[in-house]
Amino acid sequence: MPKMYRAMRKDSDDKPIVDSSGKGLGVRGVPVNGVTDVDLDSEGCVLLNNKGMSVAPRWRDLPIFLISKRLIDKVPGARGSSNLYCFTMGGGNFQDGDVSESLTLRVDSKSHGVICPMSLMRLADYEIELASTREQWGVDED
Repeated sequence: MPKMYRAMRKDSDDKPIVDSSGKGLGVRGVPVNGVTDVDLDSEGCVLLNNKGMSVAPRWRDLPIFLISKRLIDKVPGARGSSNLYCFTMGGGNFQDGDVSESLTLRVDSKSHGVICPMSLMRLADYEIELASTREQWGVDED
């Protein structure tokens, strides 16, 4: 599985919180502050158009507004909420590849990719699949 990073809020068990705010383990299927992460068809299924949950190959590649300001000594200009943590999972090269039996990583630049469904599925099922990766994520801010 490719190694990837995502800034997310942490739950009481030190794993990422599952939510669709854009700052958790999930996607915005309906607009949050006017932003969505995926497009849906008329049946509520996620379109297979390489959109999904954003990730990066290194935590320092995350946008500075998502890197917690408590890490400003490591990333000048970091201005994210102190409630955000840099989570990682996987260990392979940051390239297109399977994340699970139903999820795949699609790399769209050297510093960004998305975890998206491999096949047509309802938004609720996609969210369940993303949540099923929760135990694989751990904080890495070194």
